[in-house]
Amino acid sequence: MKRSFTILVGGVLAVALLARMFLYQVRYDQVAIRTLFDRADATSVESSPGLKWRLPWPIHQVTHYSKRLQLLEDRLEELQTADGKSVILRTYLTWRIADPLAFYVTLEDPAEASRQLASRLREVRGIISEYRLDQLVNQDRTQVALSEIEDRAQAMLRESLAEAGYGLAVESVGIYRIILPESTTAKVFETMIATRERLAENALQEGQAQASAIRSEAESGRDRILAFADRRAQAIRSEGDREAAREYAGFARNEEFAIFLRRLEALEKMLGHNTTFVLSAESLGILDWFDRLPEMPAAGASP
Repeated sequence: MKRSFTILVGGVLAVALLARMFLYQVRYDQVAIRTLFDRADATSVESSPGLKWRLPWPIHQVTHYSKRLQLLEDRLEELQTADGKSVILRTYLTWRIADPLAFYVTLEDPAEASRQLASRLREVRGIISEYRLDQLVNQDRTQVALSEIEDRAQAMLRESLAEAGYGLAVESVGIYRIILPESTTAKVFETMIATRERLAENALQEGQAQASAIRSEAESGRDRILAFADRRAQAIRSEGDREAAREYAGFARNEEFAIFLRRLEALEKMLGHNTTFVLSAESLGILDWFDRLPEMPAAGASP
């Protein structure tokens, strides 16, 4: 019984050893390069997942690479902008192995790929020196040119890697962090203060201009209204003068009648508040006037 168990264990170990010698596994997120005496060709690439066969070392050697995107973060570095300001930036990029065979032939090691990419990323960061500080940091999103910088850096990296033939693909390039040194921060505050003062001055001038325009329009409207009122008053005054002239012409035919009417109007104004006032006709000379009434010409007749 003990001997059978030993044989079973030995058989299992032998099978495992043989499987390890003649088989290898490729996971779904991997690609494998199987070389023949360290030589690789198009048939050496295994990208489909599962168990694959091989000959024992040193005939076949298998190297696994990840298919996933990999992140590379560069160190902080101080750069000068186009307007002479200093900024501290940290950039990043994401990359993957697009051509496993070319990668194995040229770089082979992912660590070496990271070094090559970091070196090229530092070179393309010089693009930032072509932009002003307000194009990197600004409250107005339309003035920020970070997307343009990232697109240019990505295009330059892709072109550089295509020329090198490393088999790498850059998926994205970005600015991870922007830090302003103390000296730059003071300059930024000074610029912000100057900008706010300029905006306030512009707003004040614009307000004064609008007030002047409103005042001028109001004065023009006032002058038009007064001129119209003067013309209207003059017309009414002229009409009144003409009416008065006609009345005076009628009263001139009989002055005593005109005086009598004036007295009646004066009494009406003085005694118009529910007052009864009795006078004798002789006191106003009414009887004398009525005695002379037939002698008065008819209304509208010639004197």
